[in-house]
Amino acid sequence: MSDASSPLRRRYLDLLAGCLCRDLFLETEPEVDPTVRADGRDWPSSAETMIGRRRLDNLVECLTTVLDDQIPGDLIETGVWRGGATILMRGALAAWGDERRSVWVADSFQGLPPPDGVTWPADKGVDLSGVESLAVPRAVVEGNFERYGLLDERVRFLEGWFADTLPAAPIERL
Repeated sequence: MSDASSPLRRRYLDLLAGCLCRDLFLETEPEVDPTVRADGRDWPSSAETMIGRRRLDNLVECLTTVLDDQIPGDLIETGVWRGGATILMRGALAAWGDERRSVWVADSFQGLPPPDGVTWPADKGVDLSGVESLAVPRAVVEGNFERYGLLDERVRFLEGWFADTLPAAPIERL
């Protein structure tokens, strides 16, 4: 795309990011601290992402570099919750007219596994395996992609635990 389309891409991705983290609609959630939401330090009740606006903006900058500089490879998020960051990735591909790359959506869609404090010492004392709001079914994530008009054959789902799915994933290059 020409440089003239760059401001339009930026506006589209800015709008998409604002919708995905719901910072465009904070007046409907008066109990939410805007700084906490921007930093991704809350679990929004209705947003498609919990990573916050600052991280989404950083993701846009990374995607802009990858797409402007034509760096080859697909895109992936591992642990997608409701799919917001991957929806933003797919939106960026659409905004650039990129028809080569896939967006890989890797998740168990069952929540988190029990912690393994022996293998991963940082897991000791942190058990989120019973937090139901972290178990977002694949159908819900697919529906979120559909809501934004971004579900197509280039959105590829890797369903299962990472140890089982990532080593055998049919991804050529990231």
